[in-house]
Amino acid sequence: MRKFINDPVLPSVSAELAAAVGRGSGTGNGGGNGNGNGDGGHGGGGQGNGSGKPPGAGTKKGDLYGDQYVLLRDLDPTDGGGNGEPELDTINTEGQPVLVGIDPAQPDDPFPIYFTEDAEGDYEIPALLLPFVQEVELDRANVARAPASVMAHALEEALGKVETADEITTDTAGRIMYSTDGGTTFATIDSPLENLALYQHLMTTGGDTAGAWPDVTAGWEQPFLDLLGGNMTDPDWDPSALLGAAWSKEGKITLDAMLYENTTLGVNVANSGTGEVDYFDFSDAAGELYEYNRQTTYENVWLRWIEVEGDDLDFAYGNVFVAVFEGQQWEDEMLVINSGPTPEEDTFETDPALLSGVNDFAQAADDSRAVIEFIHARSAEEIDFADIPPEDAALLI
Repeated sequence: MRKFINDPVLPSVSAELAAAVGRGSGTGNGGGNGNGNGDGGHGGGGQGNGSGKPPGAGTKKGDLYGDQYVLLRDLDPTDGGGNGEPELDTINTEGQPVLVGIDPAQPDDPFPIYFTEDAEGDYEIPALLLPFVQEVELDRANVARAPASVMAHALEEALGKVETADEITTDTAGRIMYSTDGGTTFATIDSPLENLALYQHLMTTGGDTAGAWPDVTAGWEQPFLDLLGGNMTDPDWDPSALLGAAWSKEGKITLDAMLYENTTLGVNVANSGTGEVDYFDFSDAAGELYEYNRQTTYENVWLRWIEVEGDDLDFAYGNVFVAVFEGQQWEDEMLVINSGPTPEEDTFETDPALLSGVNDFAQAADDSRAVIEFIHARSAEEIDFADIPPEDAALLI
């Protein structure tokens, strides 16, 4: 876990971004899920991230986190990081986070935005580049900033359902299902707040440092351990599904969104006094500690849903991998800076991010969210392949 120290010249940025200021390394790998790809003809300039805790402010979580932006992220664990830490530039006296800019006219062509240093040594965003900064939307997940008592009550409710159940399983998207009648009927923990509280409970250590996968499971209650299966790197179930269930169904869990949420929840441990952030380890120097494969997760999970054609209602069938994701794997990639003759001519290019697990976890969470959205929009339900009518099953093989 790599730590970052706040620089007092930037008291207005969000806790995570401020924590990156002052780290003395240079450019490197970033991006991740949701950051886009391609190289571009843009460049230069720079920008900050968020508003944070000014001197003398209170201690509410919301005071620590303001506007939050898409950053170039470290997804290369071979140098000791690789868990989504902000990458810093090499063009300023003190390295600053690099923002990922998007021109709406060229949405598939992101470009780096750099801070610029003024005569007093402060850093700012060139005004002309402000419109291209991407703000991260947490939507419903902003409830993580609520008072601790709100989360504590939600956790008590959720754990009560798990602890009094005589059987625990999961639904298609990975949400917890529980039975109190020997498995005859099941109810789903579908409250976004309860799912977020469970996520925080399972992914935090309660200490001054962040945890690591799968070490964090050592403190889990037995019902959750029973869901993991035998492969801890690629488990049968993990808390990414809880984050997916906590998110807005129509939203998107990008790498940046998950990292900001993790910092708010204490999965990444932030020290509000020093600005130090300790990132949860999804990778180590040898590679991924957590891995996600969309196809193997969903290709043998079958759904039946309702399709409307004119005045007619009919059942449709398919596996989740094809029905929800159109048979497409996710792109395990990261953005890296392609240096031009001047910083203004720098561009991004994409490299494989096969050694980083944090982007796998973010993608798994967003895929759970997408499955929930599909189920709700189409009144879909999971079925066994054997229950598909033969004439329909023949078309699916």
